Order: sequence, then structure tokens, then C-alpha cells
Amino acid sequence: MEERGSIAWEVVGGAGWVYFNRPERLNALPPGSVRDLWACLNALESRGEVRAVVFSGRGEAFCAGMELSDLEGATPLAARRRAREAQMITNRIAELTVPTIAAVNGVAMGLGLEICLACDLALATPSARFAFPEIRLGMIPSGGGTQRLARLVGLRRAREMLLTGRVVNAETAAAWGLVNKVVGDEELESRVREWVDKLSQGGRTALYLAKRSLNRSLDLDITHGMELELESFSTCFASGDPARGMRRFTEERASREASAVGGGPEAGGEEQEAAGVAFTASGSAPEVDSGEPEEEEEEDLFE
Repeated sequence: MEERGSIAWEVVGGAGWVYFNRPERLNALPPGSVRDLWACLNALESRGEVRAVVFSGRGEAFCAGMELSDLEGATPLAARRRAREAQMITNRIAELTVPTIAAVNGVAMGLGLEICLACDLALATPSARFAFPEIRLGMIPSGGGTQRLARLVGLRRAREMLLTGRVVNAETAAAWGLVNKVVGDEELESRVREWVDKLSQGGRTALYLAKRSLNRSLDLDITHGMELELESFSTCFASGDPARGMRRFTEERASREASAVGGGPEAGGEEQEAAGVAFTASGSAPEVDSGEPEEEEEEDLFE
């Protein structure tokens, strides 16, 4: 376990766990903590064995947001600097090259909720509560909350939360799409591990490009979005992961068929069958060339 200020982190089972580590203050982040969190993410992203990053809180809260006491009487310039830091860290989380999971185990407010919104996936325990209380203090969220919330829950619900400061419980958050699922406190860690295991089956390049394409899908028109998808799909083949993945599927399928003929139990599951259906529809898997791809000119398919 490594610690830096109010942030602690460790690598367990292929996942980098990041903890907001100030339980006596509901894990509210003091000034300077954004830089600590940035350094933590840099350290985890550089480790090849980390296939996902998980955010959670120590004690009974996820993160109650940034401490604002030092902003009393702040100039607009000082407030802008603080807001820019908050936006930079949530953008950093959203753009990490590995998938991110928010394991919300209690209060998630202000920047804490914005960190949850920036994650790719989110689980919540029944005690989780979500809110943007800034409006009651005469300000608005500044870490991307006004932009990401509406994209997840819709404008009407986002207006209700942002304009009134409504506190949303875990069940409502799941119904609105703010989190994927509500699980029991004792299940939270095991469910996260299940997700990490599934994410680890994907190629790291493909996971990053899928994240990037999805994140841009709401900003681009369909034509430019599909062009990005085309370029991302092509880039996957530069990593060599598709060749390895298709070869692995072919070997696993042959093993299952041999087991079935011999009366043994069949291995594999629905995910493996779905992964291979696209290239086994003809009845056999294509041969995969493990050599370096040759440079090819793009042909006009409709010439």
C-alpha cells in the first residue's frame, strides 16, 4: 500500500485500487490532493499488469468532494484555478488508457460525484448517496458535473439535481443510469473483482480505443464518429491482439470439440461463443498470420 496525502493505492489481482483516505472528514479532498491523485494515476497507468483502476473510499463514505473553506473570499481568478484543477483530474480519469470503476460505498458529492461520473463503470452500495450541493453555497459544480451528469441521466433529472441540490439514493441512481448496479456492502469488492476479470480478457489497446470512441460519440456527428471508429478498429491490428485472440479462440474451440467427442465436460461459456461467431460462421476459423502485416493500399470498395 502506498500513500500520498489523502490518497492511498495498491495493486491487487490486476486492478489498481485507489482509496480516498480521509474517513474522519468523509474523505473530503483537501487542497493539493488533486496533484496527489494525479501522481497516483500516473504510477498505476505505467504498470503493465494493471488492467483496470478502481476508486473507492475508506470508512463509510466514497468522497464528499473538495474542501471549500479556503475559497471563502477567493477572487474569481483563484476560483478559476481551483475549478481547472478539478476538471483536469476528472478528464484524466475519463481518458485513462485502462477502464475505470467507481466502487461507491457511501456519500459521493461534489467532486466525489464528478469522479464517479468520469469512470467507465460504477457500482454502489445501498448506503450510497449522490448530490451536487454547490448551488446552496452560491456556486455550481466545476469538475465536469454540469456536462457529464446530463449525458448519463438526461437533462430533466440533471436539472433537478443541479438546481435543487437533490440527494439521490442508490436505488434511484441505478434506475437513472448514474450507476450500473446496486450491490450489498459485503458484495462490493467481489463484484468489482468479477468486472476486473472480465475486463482483463480484452486487449489493452482495444479497451482504450473503445473507451475513446464511446467518449467522443456524444460530441461528434455520426459521420465523424464512424470515421473515428474505422481508424480505431484499424489501429487494433497494429497491436497484434486480434491475431492472438482469434488464434486462442480457435485452439479453445478445438479443445472443446475434442472434449465433447470424448464425452468430457465442455469448457468455455457464452462470451467465448459470442466472440467467435463473427469469424466462424462459415464453419471454420480463418488462418491467422503471425508475421508482420504488409503495407496495403486501401481499395475503393465501390469502384
